[in-house]
Amino acid sequence: MNTLAIEDVYREKELEAFQMAQQECLHQKKGQAVLYEGGKGCGKSQLLAEINFLAHKEQHRVLPLKLKETDFKQCFYAIQTLMAIFFEIDTCPAYYRQECLHKQLHGMVEEPLHCLFNDLFFVKFPLSFEVSHMDDLTRQKKVKACFFQVLQEAVREAPLIFLIDEAQYMDTASWEFLETLLSTVPIIMVMTLTPTFTLCGCAQHFLQSSQAVLVPILKLAATSLLRMACWELGVVSIPQELQIYLLHRCFGNPLYCEVLCQDLLSKDILLFHDLQKVEENSKWENLSANAMKSTMYGIFPAGSEEDHELYICTVKDDVNLDTVLLPPLLKEIAVNQLDQLSPAEQLLVKCAAVIGHSFHIDLLQHLLPGWNKNKLLQVLRALVDIHVLCWINKSQELPADSIIVPSSIKIIEQIKEEKKKKSDADSPLSLQEELSLPQTEVLEFGVPLIREAAWELWPKAQQIALHLECAYFLRDLACRCGSCHGGDFVPFHRFAICSTKSCNGTSRFCSYKDTGSVLRQVITDKLQLPSPQDSFQFQTKSFRSQEAFTSEHCRTEEEFLDQVNRKLSQASPEKDMLTTKPCHCEDILKLVLSPLIHHCLVIGETTCAFYYLLEAAAASLDLSDNYMAFLYLKKASSLLGQPSAFSFLKNHKVKICQFEEATFCCLRSEVCFNMGQITLAKKLARQALRLLKRNFPWTWFGVLFQTFLEKYWRSCSLSQPPNNPSENSKKKLAVLQQQVHCLSLLWQLYNLETTVSSHRFACLATLMQKNSAEEFANEAQVVSTYVALSQFSQNTGDRDKWLHCEQMAIQKSSLCWFSREGLLATAQLMQALAYTKLCLGHLDFSIKLGFQAHEICRHLKKPALENLVLSVLFRSAFLKKKFDLCVHVLERQWVLISHGHDVLGLACFYSACLDLLLYGEGLLCRPFGECLHFIQHCEHSCILNSQSNVMLGVHSSLAMWFAQDSQWNLFEHHFSKARQLVKRTNASLFGSHGFVRFLECHVLMLQKMPDSVFMHTLPETCSQTLKYCKEFFSRCVTCPVYHQWVSELKASVMRYGKRESMSSTNIIRPFDTCLARIWIEGEYLEENHSFGGHLGIQRFDRMADVKENKNEEEIQECTC
Repeated sequence: MNTLAIEDVYREKELEAFQMAQQECLHQKKGQAVLYEGGKGCGKSQLLAEINFLAHKEQHRVLPLKLKETDFKQCFYAIQTLMAIFFEIDTCPAYYRQECLHKQLHGMVEEPLHCLFNDLFFVKFPLSFEVSHMDDLTRQKKVKACFFQVLQEAVREAPLIFLIDEAQYMDTASWEFLETLLSTVPIIMVMTLTPTFTLCGCAQHFLQSSQAVLVPILKLAATSLLRMACWELGVVSIPQELQIYLLHRCFGNPLYCEVLCQDLLSKDILLFHDLQKVEENSKWENLSANAMKSTMYGIFPAGSEEDHELYICTVKDDVNLDTVLLPPLLKEIAVNQLDQLSPAEQLLVKCAAVIGHSFHIDLLQHLLPGWNKNKLLQVLRALVDIHVLCWINKSQELPADSIIVPSSIKIIEQIKEEKKKKSDADSPLSLQEELSLPQTEVLEFGVPLIREAAWELWPKAQQIALHLECAYFLRDLACRCGSCHGGDFVPFHRFAICSTKSCNGTSRFCSYKDTGSVLRQVITDKLQLPSPQDSFQFQTKSFRSQEAFTSEHCRTEEEFLDQVNRKLSQASPEKDMLTTKPCHCEDILKLVLSPLIHHCLVIGETTCAFYYLLEAAAASLDLSDNYMAFLYLKKASSLLGQPSAFSFLKNHKVKICQFEEATFCCLRSEVCFNMGQITLAKKLARQALRLLKRNFPWTWFGVLFQTFLEKYWRSCSLSQPPNNPSENSKKKLAVLQQQVHCLSLLWQLYNLETTVSSHRFACLATLMQKNSAEEFANEAQVVSTYVALSQFSQNTGDRDKWLHCEQMAIQKSSLCWFSREGLLATAQLMQALAYTKLCLGHLDFSIKLGFQAHEICRHLKKPALENLVLSVLFRSAFLKKKFDLCVHVLERQWVLISHGHDVLGLACFYSACLDLLLYGEGLLCRPFGECLHFIQHCEHSCILNSQSNVMLGVHSSLAMWFAQDSQWNLFEHHFSKARQLVKRTNASLFGSHGFVRFLECHVLMLQKMPDSVFMHTLPETCSQTLKYCKEFFSRCVTCPVYHQWVSELKASVMRYGKRESMSSTNIIRPFDTCLARIWIEGEYLEENHSFGGHLGIQRFDRMADVKENKNEEEIQECTC
């Protein structure tokens, strides 16, 4: 498919206007005119070409004409040219023109009148007596009458269409002729106009005709533009950095998109990868294609055949798209736009272009010291009025009100907000928040290409100087926001590398000192250093009030929840964390860190650029944007250069300290973990620990020895007093924080495997993490660590350790209410408690905890944790049969994950949708076809391949769905995959849930599947099903919420084994499972109550009515 056809796929509304005019002309026998109005490059000519193609396809006669600016000066030129095309003399040789015209006029125009066309068409018919006695005005009228007569005869044979491109260049006489023609002849006219030109009076009168329709051509939507770029490049998907590059430069203009894509291809800065080819995953340098594939869950190529090779593209590692020069054609267009601005407007645009696509007024004022604020605002308003600049709209943020907060949880936001406003009106923190990131003082460019062209116009020396000034200004803002109490995104980053930064004094940027910015003076103390409240606690426990600790000590989950509610409802603004202003770290990443990296790279400060790349990667991971973290780390890798095969031959192009190298490895390990690259993630985490002087063993003997050392070291370290808050202590805490993070990653990585050796490594990693966290002497970190240990113990089936770690986290949570980090630890604990209560079967209390945890996560803007909370909340509501609440929870989840790249989150979401489809009494969140479509395209993703627990539930649910419609071939496909996955799952909630679904498939298969249906696998027998039931009880000890369910399944299988009819027992599920008939295509139908009888499946609580006296002892034994 060519570019023309592809672009017009997204011009359906514009084509619809032509089709309506076409129908009206044919049915009502009246002339119709459609005028498309749009700027240069918006696709007007391509649209006319598509209309030309469609008209020829329908056997219409088309007369195309493209005008030029000089044609406006020639009277009657447009009609003269159109009629030449009509008479087919526009391309014939000059010597044959008269003969050809004579043939066309014969029978329609009298012979003596042929000489009227001599001057128009450059022919030499003999002058007749009749024409010789006409004056000029009479001749003109006669020529027009002949044209009307000829065209009237032509439309009787076939519909006639005029296509006039650039109609704003048409002369007045031609406009007047077309207006008369439109009212007398049933003809279709399609024209294009450019809005910047002033039309003549006849043209404006033509537009006011009732038979003329003016259709503005809007810019292409972002998705349409990106799809067009994919076709231009011959790929099915492009990376996110290339998407940003095109969107910022094209603004929906298809011509610009086409030229930029061709320019990228000519400059050879893209790499192309076969989508079906399995890339090598053993090295970080080879992960670009896999990172792309991890974000492609929503991109399914249209019209692609299975045997057709599909490609994706990535940007070369050493290419900075921000500094790629514009193609000459586009630069000329942008420079012409700049020339239309006043000198003051040009200067402001050029300075703003150095800052970036988005910029803050204060930074712009810093680059224009000779301008006062009034002059700056005046010029800005002028540029906004002509749409060169525009204010950034903040409406994309999530709604302030929670969708699912129940009435039982009463947190009166308005009262608390009013009290906070009164108390914080003059506080320095509120002033700092107001100045650092105002809601209404950030602008962005609103015209394509003008920023890039303005940036290129600076001389190189001035360009570097301006980038250096921007870097000076932004460096003190490159910290967490005031709501998070400042500090580095990589904890204590600046303290760990201060000696490296200060050595030799070679960095102009790092040694720069300036006090000229009022904004910087206000925020430096608040943002540059960690807040005393949020910094890790250096004080010993003797400095704290032991009485206050014991008075706040919680022994049970109920007491903990009461304490949380009491804290949240406190009226004191200093203690009420939820009334503080929301987190602005995402804005800092976008407006500070990302531009700062660009400024450092332009001025050649690669060491500082590497520092801020690590900060940006950590910030992206904190905001659950794994792909952007990968991009920042990929840039950091390109700065370091290609790694050596031997560690002792390291020769990085950028000089970094050992801590930064360890942080680099740790961040890459987390990114690989999120991408499903488990082996590489383990390797990088171990490498980071080695650089942090905390080696992790490779062998089982090393595990035993290290375990002994950890237990002995812990008992000794507890008796040592904590360190003083010195500079060296802060460096040590930075190392400890990275150690804790690496060890947390390691136990999560090893926990994905079910082998004995992996379990040993995971246990050691949790022990080492706990010891490092306690050495940290920070309550929030300790609470988070105990929550993680609790989760690990539940997954491995260690009930005693699971509940013990949870109680330890509750006991240490009392001191976590003095910082945002502590509030986050509290939210993690509440999520863990909701998870625990769900596993134990205390569903009401789990829902209550889930609501409160969600409330905190929503204010903290932690989408990953909020998504996890919602998953637990859905499962509790689902088992409680509160299906309306399930739908609300899923709607909130969809808001969180639909615009991101969280493939695992989407898999969990669609798994929950399948549960609702199977059990939800006809309720529907997403159609089955969408769920199946996602699984079919993403099941081979590295991310999902590593998540056996989730995929077991997904494939088992799909198998059950196909079994209900007796599609046993599809049932076999998904059931066989579930059978392969069941051995790789653990006792986690998702693992237990998937196991139960798998057992349900067994019962359905024994009950309803005809003999000899399986073609590739052997069917299960009763004895094999009972073995799986036994394995479930031995493995899923820490998930008793499903035990009664599985006991009933086991009892029904045993009865079936004794040749008793399963239709008489009617026992499979705990719900009233009248499965709703929902078409695979996604249409929603009312639930069919008779469908439950088709499967012989009834409500679980009807078991009391079943009289199975012979099997009472066996059922009771199974339940136990």
